[in-house]
Amino acid sequence: MLIDTGNSYQGLCELIHRKTKGEDGIYYTYTEEKPISFNPFFTDDYKFSVEKKDSIKTLLLALWKGEDEKVTKTESGELGSAVSAYIRRIQQNRDIVPSFDTFYEYMLNDYRKELAARDIKVSRKDFNIDNFLTTLRQYYKGGRYDFLLNSDRELDLTNRRFIVFELDNISGNKVLLPVVTLIIMETFIAKMRRLKGVRKLLIVEEAWKALSSANMAEYLRYMYKTVRKYYGEAIVVTQEVDDIISSPVVKESII
Repeated sequence: MLIDTGNSYQGLCELIHRKTKGEDGIYYTYTEEKPISFNPFFTDDYKFSVEKKDSIKTLLLALWKGEDEKVTKTESGELGSAVSAYIRRIQQNRDIVPSFDTFYEYMLNDYRKELAARDIKVSRKDFNIDNFLTTLRQYYKGGRYDFLLNSDRELDLTNRRFIVFELDNISGNKVLLPVVTLIIMETFIAKMRRLKGVRKLLIVEEAWKALSSANMAEYLRYMYKTVRKYYGEAIVVTQEVDDIISSPVVKESII
């Protein structure tokens, strides 16, 4: 799995894609004509590990609160419960298409009613579901970023053998970059833990500026400590020492 800026691996990725008839060589990049999109709620087998559920919750919290605003235990707990309840629903009813849109509708119509009907009330101060729905409305159909989490490419990346995330066009986008970063994290962690006995490589190629966020730095630190235990390796590539030492976030993560 490669994280790149500058389209260095586009040709190789296309070659692998053709040779494997689309099975491998998955290339993610952002253009106005074909914006990058994912479906964090899709899996090939409708199985969701605890880590997969947590990664979805973390993604939703990041979209709701951003990197700076504090998340309370109640907010994290309620959103985690909502994600688990939605997953049970799509597992029981395969007619529901797993996507952010159907999750949003579940929160809007069902979870909000369930909250109101509880014997022990959850105050708006503890978990403001209306604020959650208002903030995330831009990712729901008709919203500004409705393409981002509703991909119709039903693709579980866990078993794909060559994936490139090209971040050049979104490295300065404060909305898209954190989402893509979290998707990258979740994708590789899923590979790392689920693919037993398979060699796994995460390569960060000339992508320092795009990855100089607190989220990604924390992820890289975690990866360096953990990946070898799962028959994997994390590799960073740069042509300039200054790329590493100029950013406190990158410098600390490497050290």
